[in-house]
Parts: sequence; structure tokens; C-alpha cells
Amino acid sequence: MSKTPLVMVMQKLIEYRIEIDGKLTQGVKLPETMILYAVDTEHMVLTAKPNKTLEEKAITKTEVKVVEEKNKHIILIPTKIYNFYRLEESDYTVMASDKDPATIMIAV
Repeated sequence: MSKTPLVMVMQKLIEYRIEIDGKLTQGVKLPETMILYAVDTEHMVLTAKPNKTLEEKAITKTEVKVVEEKNKHIILIPTKIYNFYRLEESDYTVMASDKDPATIMIAV
């Protein structure tokens, strides 16, 4: 019986997590995929549906995944966005719209 060596492949982390308390969105269930708009160097906005104004104004736009965990929404942020905003070094504030709790702004 021949022995085959076990090959392990290290994968680079390609997404980062931002946790949002369910109370912030007034208990509204977020869709599994949302649109993230990088508006400027200090703000990003998450929306459930495309937003023409943000699309015209944004530096970039990308889809992000949303995972529900207990009373939290976990937003999976791509590495390039996470690094652009230096979220590992910066404090940030998460806000939700009263009119549309599925619209979320993150201010760095």
C-alpha cells in the first residue's frame, strides 16, 4: 500500500466580516446579497436594491453577501474594500435609515 503525502493548501482570506446588530435594522431581515457602494474615502452604503444616485456618485460598487447569525447581520466585505477603508485600523460607525432599515451607511 503506497502512502500519498497529504497536501495542504493555504487560502488567503478574501472576505472580512462586519457585524451589525439586528436592532439597528429594526428586525428587518436583510437579503442574502446586497450592493455595497464606496461613496468616498470615509463612507460606504449598503442597499438591497440598485440606487441610481449612488451609482453615479460612488467610487466603486460591488455585491456583498449577508449572513444571519442569531440577532446579527454579518456583512462579508471583500478584501479590497476592507483594505481601502483600513477597517482593521479604523473605528467605524454603522447607521441604518429609519425609512428603509435595509439601507445601511458605514462611516469611517
